[in-house]
Amino acid sequence: YSTWHASNAVNTAREACGGAGYLAENQLSIIRGDIDVFTTFEGDNTVLYQLVGKELLGAYADDIRGLSARGWVRFVATMARDVVAEKTAVRQVIQTILDDSDEDTDDSSLTNRGTQIRLLRKREDHLLRTCAQRLQKSKSDDDAFDVFNSAQDHLLKVGHAHTERLVLESMIATIAECEDGPVRELLWKVCDLFVYSVLEADLAWFLMHRHVSVERAKAVRRGVNDLCTDLRPHARALVDAFGIPEQLLTAPMLDHG
Repeated sequence: YSTWHASNAVNTAREACGGAGYLAENQLSIIRGDIDVFTTFEGDNTVLYQLVGKELLGAYADDIRGLSARGWVRFVATMARDVVAEKTAVRQVIQTILDDSDEDTDDSSLTNRGTQIRLLRKREDHLLRTCAQRLQKSKSDDDAFDVFNSAQDHLLKVGHAHTERLVLESMIATIAECEDGPVRELLWKVCDLFVYSVLEADLAWFLMHRHVSVERAKAVRRGVNDLCTDLRPHARALVDAFGIPEQLLTAPMLDHG
């Protein structure tokens, strides 16, 4: 997830700088060349997402094993709760936020932490269950490899949704431990931007499955732009938090002299 994010970020930066982004002296072309290898460095990203999806399906299957035909139908029809999230060691702060927030994601603010968590959990839950149903429809004599590959698009999306949910919950839990003050307030805005950008990138899915309304979808797009505007004055402070050497933060194209 992080290497694909890095690849997308450097490509966006290169495009934003026009022809100057191709010049080696401005470093983006060098960074771009270095970034590509990391999408396969620890194992191909697509294969790793397959493994994540397969592991999630395995945990899901353990939860429903032994159900009768009637029990399975009831399980699917009632939109079973996210058993994977239940099994995960969710930090107490996340559970507290969920307990204290409104269950109705339609009426609550998109900056509400409980709403953010629920939206991403609902997506992961839906994708996991429907992927399991899709695989279960295969015939007993079908080749397992072919069945698995036929649902690869669905499986990859399960892994992607799971990763983004984990990122959000880890971010919320960590920021909640920070002392009150400007740093914590700034990090909450970064968290909001992450959620808004995730929703914007997958807006078609959220709309299609009625997890967000058309009006809320419009608010997401406005929110991304508003949050980018709010965070722009703090860009250098956020970059400095990564401890990047000063010589890597300069380039001739930034010299307006």
